[in-house]
Formats: sequence, C-alpha cells, structure tokens
Amino acid sequence: MSSDKLLPWAKPLLISSTLTQATIYVLRPMITYRALELDANAAQIGLIASVYALFPVLLALQFGKWVGRMGEAKFIIYGTLAMLVTSAGLMGANSILWLSIAAACAGTAHLACMVGGQSMVALRAPRESYDKYFGFYTFSASVGHMLGPIVAAVVAGSNGNLPKSTSNAFLLGVVLTILALFPVIRWRNERPTVVAQQNSEGTYKTALNLVKRPGILAAIYISLAISSAADVLVVFLPLFGAENNFSPYAVGAILAIRAGTTMLSRLFLGKLSERFTTFQLLWWSTVISVISCAAMAFAHTPLTLGLIVFVAGFSLGIGQPLTMSLVSQKTQSEERALAVSARLMGNRLGQFLVPAAAGIAAAASGAGAVFIGLAVLLGSSLFSVKKE
Repeated sequence: MSSDKLLPWAKPLLISSTLTQATIYVLRPMITYRALELDANAAQIGLIASVYALFPVLLALQFGKWVGRMGEAKFIIYGTLAMLVTSAGLMGANSILWLSIAAACAGTAHLACMVGGQSMVALRAPRESYDKYFGFYTFSASVGHMLGPIVAAVVAGSNGNLPKSTSNAFLLGVVLTILALFPVIRWRNERPTVVAQQNSEGTYKTALNLVKRPGILAAIYISLAISSAADVLVVFLPLFGAENNFSPYAVGAILAIRAGTTMLSRLFLGKLSERFTTFQLLWWSTVISVISCAAMAFAHTPLTLGLIVFVAGFSLGIGQPLTMSLVSQKTQSEERALAVSARLMGNRLGQFLVPAAAGIAAAASGAGAVFIGLAVLLGSSLFSVKKE
C-alpha cells in the first residue's frame, strides 16, 4: 500500500482505524478470559458475546441518520472516546453483569467508529476506486486485528491456560484508544461531507426501501455470515484453546494468524478484482471458508489449528470489503451513510444471534461444535451470491 497515492483524509483514518480495531481485538478475547476468571460457563460466554452486539442492532440505523447530520469525522472521534472509557471500565469488571454492560458499551463504541469510518470511505472515495479504498480500510482493520491479540497476550502474561492479568490488557486498551485519537482529533469541527436528506417516511422505512433494491439484501446477508463467523472465532477460540490446553500465547498467535492472512487478502483485493469477477471472488472465498471452519473442529494442536486458520483468514477477508463496495455502488451519496448503517445493522444482528447459539452448542458439545455451526452459516450465504 503506497501512502503517497492516498487521498489526504485516508491516512489519518487508516491509522486511527488500525488502533481502534486493535483495541477491540484486545478487549474481546480478554472479556472471554475475564468471564472464565469469574467462573462463567460456555452459555454465559455466548450471552456476553451477544450483548456486545445487542445495542448496535438497535442503534445502527439511528447512527446512520446521525452521521448524516453530525458528520462522519465527529462520529469517529466520539466512538473512540467511548471505547477509551469502556476500556477503563473493564478494568474494574468483577461480575458477569458488569462485564456484560461493559461488553455492550464496547460494541456500541466500536459501531460508532465503524459507521463513521465506512461512511467516510463511501462518501469521499471516488466511485471507481471503491474496491481499492474499502480494501485499504479493511486492511487497516486487519492490521489491528493481528497486532491486538499479540500485544494483549504479551501484556496480560500467561498463568497456564489463562492470562496472568486481564486488567493489564484492558489498560492497554486505554492507551491504544488515546493513540487512536491523535490522527483524527483535528476533524472535531468538520461538517458532514454530504448532509443526509430529510425523509418524511422515517429512518426505518427509508432503510427498508434501500434494502429492497436488487443486490443490497444479498450483500447484507453475505456480510452478516462472514462478520458473524469472524466474530465468533475471536470469542470462542480462547474457549477452544482452554478446552484443549492451549496457552494464551498460542491462542493469541492463532488469532493474529487469522488477522494477518485476512490483511493479505485485503491488501491484494484490488489486484484480485482486476483478474476475477466479484461473483467468482465471493463464491470461491466462501466455499473455502466453509471447508476451513468445518476442519477447525477436528484440529486439536495449536499447529494444526494455526494452519487451518491461515487459510480461513485469507478467504474470510475477501467478502467484507466487496459487500461494502456493492452497497455503496447501489446507493446515492445522500443515502450512503444510512445504507452503510443498514449493512452494519445486519452484521450486528448476526453477531447478536450467532454467539448466543454458539454458546448453547458449546455448552452441549464443546467449542468444536461452534466451528461446524459456522460452516453451516457460511454455506447458507452461498445461495445469496449471484452472478449479476
């Protein structure tokens, strides 16, 4: 990625995105570990993961409306500030209830950063460069996803199959969010790039009409399946590791491998798009993801799991930026923030429902059953991939 070819707003956005995504990938596995410290069972861990997405499901469309009034840049700043406060709050989370509330706050803050960041790309990037800029944006996220678990594992330390101090990792989240504010804080007085149109129909009806357009609902469902699979992997790999006596270092390394190969696929997405059609990329990447997720259930050494996750990370990385690009191409500029939010609402709906189901499956049959469930979910999204 050559930074001198980027538009001026892109570099601060990508740096801040890397740091906020690293923060969320510090917080989420550590929330699972803190839950284990509090003697939570698999079902409770699944419930906490679902609560993370509950408020974003309810607020996503409103966020899209507010971005159109307040501006995408301010949303990034407010989201990052909220993530900072949440990271500090997690340090004192000594009950399942407190942990659940903090997880919900983390999910809402993260959503604000995502809506702001994706709206900025959708509104400021040239239409013919959507694949490239969404590829860069999701690439920056993957850098954070790779670095977050590694740094968190080092900072938290190891005490057998649990971290020595999850509080240290939450403090790391505070530091990362402060750093994330530096590149974007000068945008605090910016106005919206495109002011959202006033709709007499209301936000929800307008969003429903957007979703009915050809291709948008399919893009939202594919995105839901991929984001839910990636999300559940982050939450349940620590549990799977604990069941199979993997150290937190090994789990952190495996999470980093997933993010690293996802990063690679997004870095070269522009080149892949020149060689293959969107249909071919979505179809084959999803097929490979299905096979990889099913294979994870039978991997009982860190090396085997790491090799499978290497493949899964690459294939899972392709779908998300393509669906962002599809949704942006099929909407007008004044509708785009709401369309971005509708897509994110779908993602969060999946991240609310799927972890809860995964928790029930893990409680009944072990964490390996979760990976089979993810393969089924991803397989169902293949019916949404259309040539047109």
